[in-house]
Amino acid sequence: MALSIALPLLGSCGSPTHGGSLLMLLLSLGWMSPLSAQTTETGQEAALLHAVLAGTHDFASLPPSLFLSLTCEEVAGLNMERVWVLAMTVRQKNITLRVDQLRCLAHRLPKHLTPEDLDALPLDLLLFFNPAMFPGPQDCIHFFSYISKANVDVLPRRALERQRLLPAALACQGIHGFRVSEEDVQALGGLVCDLPGQFVAESSEALLPYLAGCQGPLDQDQEAAAREALRDGTPPYGLPSRWSVSTLDALQGLLTVLDEPIVHSIPKGVIAAWLQHTSWYPSWLGPELTAVLPRFRRDAEKKACPPGREPHKVDENLIFYQNWELEACVNGSMLASQMDIVNEIPFTYEQLNIFKHKLDKTYPQGYPETLIQQLGYFFRYISPEDINQWNVTSPETVKTLLKASKGQKIYAQVTALITRYLLGGGQLDENILKALTDIRSTYLCDLSPQELGSIPPRVMWLVGPHDLDKCSQKHLEVLYPKAHLAFQNMSGSEYFGKIQAFLGGATTEDLRALSQQNVSMDLATFKKLPVEVLVGLTVAEVQKLLGPHIVGLKAAEDKSPVRDWIFHQHQEDLDRLGLGLRGGIPNGYLVLDFSVREAISSGAPLLGPCIILAWIPALLLALMLS
Repeated sequence: MALSIALPLLGSCGSPTHGGSLLMLLLSLGWMSPLSAQTTETGQEAALLHAVLAGTHDFASLPPSLFLSLTCEEVAGLNMERVWVLAMTVRQKNITLRVDQLRCLAHRLPKHLTPEDLDALPLDLLLFFNPAMFPGPQDCIHFFSYISKANVDVLPRRALERQRLLPAALACQGIHGFRVSEEDVQALGGLVCDLPGQFVAESSEALLPYLAGCQGPLDQDQEAAAREALRDGTPPYGLPSRWSVSTLDALQGLLTVLDEPIVHSIPKGVIAAWLQHTSWYPSWLGPELTAVLPRFRRDAEKKACPPGREPHKVDENLIFYQNWELEACVNGSMLASQMDIVNEIPFTYEQLNIFKHKLDKTYPQGYPETLIQQLGYFFRYISPEDINQWNVTSPETVKTLLKASKGQKIYAQVTALITRYLLGGGQLDENILKALTDIRSTYLCDLSPQELGSIPPRVMWLVGPHDLDKCSQKHLEVLYPKAHLAFQNMSGSEYFGKIQAFLGGATTEDLRALSQQNVSMDLATFKKLPVEVLVGLTVAEVQKLLGPHIVGLKAAEDKSPVRDWIFHQHQEDLDRLGLGLRGGIPNGYLVLDFSVREAISSGAPLLGPCIILAWIPALLLALMLS
């Protein structure tokens, strides 16, 4: 993050001049670099910088401001030893470089560093290193101990360097699944702000206090999970009805996820005291919350509508009503009958949220479809919880709302809308499917397996890698044949990339056929497959299915489902893999009941002597025939 200090230009009377205002404007627009806006290099400074770059002076002789003038071309002209000295000097002087400078400096450093090398480098510089440079358990822990102290917000969330850090950090810490402990959270540092919503849902007690301090907005999945946890009253904050002023102070950035039901659950006295205590609305509060909170500043007694102020139609005059007048005078039924006009008038967010509150009071059991069809752009202010109360049956209703939501990034609302439509027996035609191409298909897991039967196979083209993570085995058993039909004209890695999310519903025969397509399935996908399906595959078939990933079986041989698959294979076949896998059917033995071996392997007590004696004749016969 660039270090910049903006000083106003003062006129003769000590007030900022117009030149100072222009300077600040140029700075804010990024038209002037921090250094050129703050200082004008003197000839002496330019000479000093030239001397340092030429190697006749040390970097330590440079004042901190001149480090910010270094360009990538100048850094690229230094030999590796000088680049190393530059990086160490930045660390010693505690200088905050710009993102472009950090990236350029990282690219000029050696590609192979020891953990001890990291001790001399600026923390923020390490964000630009590839974690694969430190593969060993101790090396990666040492690396991420520094990353946890760095300012990850130097990089935007979508930056490649930042996106590769979180998966590597989770693997380094041995975090599997979506549960993290307090120790895990501390080890992740700022990367906690990048954890997907499912982590928030399953580890809310450990994560919520850290998410409260994240810079920038959370994504939709994170917001939804945090909102659900706060609504349910999970630790550490408890039920909203028991919150105090200190709780609201502690929530910080999580205040943006509060919806109207949560706010109304908080004791009014607490909100009133907090508003008086803060005396301001944070700039990052969302429009829904800023519409709710001001009502708590007013007296608890509801004001009556002044004579002659009750409107009989929606028009521009309502823009000039005070908010309390809109609350007191506007009729919800009138709004519902004139939603087309509401969408044409430039009402403020606060006014629109007051209108929504009036509609919610008029239709407490959910909006009728006649109103839903007319919502238009007002749909952007409806929450998924509201939509879950709707009864949507008309495809035209869905198309109209999808058109209004285009480009608005309200994926949660669209998902809820499609779910309600499908639950009502609706069908997805070509126009709806075209409008859904940018929407995640998580709604499929909200339907019952029976309801999924009516979903056309072409919907499977819309499914993303993690859209089906919450689907049950029965869901996947319904969806897999549809996906196989949808992708039947594809083959090899292209087919595998599309069918991968559905493989939990595949049969043994399906996997056997897939093994003939040279797909090289990764071990993570393999371990998610149902045990009863995997155990039917031979060693040769699994070898073809996994390709080069077959070596990963050794590390997972003690865990299901790899363990279960090994128990069902002949040991001599396993030995041919050369991986040292143990636990297969001994050579020359006939196992009559696999469940006995599984019981033994899991620590269950051995069978009694009478049962064993009863098996001896059968075993002897088997040995004679072998």
